[in-house]
Amino acid sequence: MNHLPTLDQPDVYGRFSRLAHWGGALLTLTMLVIGIVAEDVLPKGPERKALWAWHVAIGVFAFVPLAARIGWRLMAMVSGRSPRPLSPAGWTRVAEKVGHGALLAVLALMIVTGPLMVWSDGSPIHVLGWFELPSPMAENKALHYRTGLLHGLGSKLMILLVLVHLVGVARHGTASLRRMAGRHG
Repeated sequence: MNHLPTLDQPDVYGRFSRLAHWGGALLTLTMLVIGIVAEDVLPKGPERKALWAWHVAIGVFAFVPLAARIGWRLMAMVSGRSPRPLSPAGWTRVAEKVGHGALLAVLALMIVTGPLMVWSDGSPIHVLGWFELPSPMAENKALHYRTGLLHGLGSKLMILLVLVHLVGVARHGTASLRRMAGRHG
């Protein structure tokens, strides 16, 4: 049986990175799909409102794990503990690094703008009727408008970056999948 390292190694992502990646991807894609369906597919009404409630609730529960994922990845990058890039030196390696950095940056944007969008409207964040997170700020319509625009733009950028990421995965073939699955070589 293949020993799965806890921390990242030169040729493989460790348990923590894999859990953060796949867990973060699942949470992010779930919120993205729910948000798109609620905003662009459903008409105004109870179904749309219920779907938004789930989007917000998942966002509340995903806040800490997604923020930790960003922190963990940044620490690994700064400390040099990330596996070696799969792309050869040159523009493809730069694109790989920029793409990963952009994904983390847009994820951070979404984590910040989501709560700010609700709170700047003067509302608490309601979590499925279980509890609420009161607004730490007064109503600010200008901030509400801007954070709403940024959150919407972030969702479109996230779609684009996920597609670019999948192209990169396909370009690298099974090498990137083996790394993220915890298999060497």
